[in-house]
Amino acid sequence: MKKMILWLFWLSLPIFIIGFFLQTILIPTQDFNALSESDLLKIQQDVAINYPLGIFMLYGGLIVFAITGIFLIFYFLKSKIAFK
Repeated sequence: MKKMILWLFWLSLPIFIIGFFLQTILIPTQDFNALSESDLLKIQQDVAINYPLGIFMLYGGLIVFAITGIFLIFYFLKSKIAFK
């Protein structure tokens, strides 16, 4: 079980990074300060490579990373306490 959790932990990092790049504007845009937040979101949804998939992968990877990270920390602390 620990190997599967460790595998999921390391798999979630590239998913998180790929999701970030899919939902981000990769072309230079000027005057971000002049745009309102809703206009910026609309431009991001139009110009991003694949905004819905990117958001799903970004948040999904972040959630899996956090859950597996907490489990691995708990497992590590449990093994250290058991040896004492």
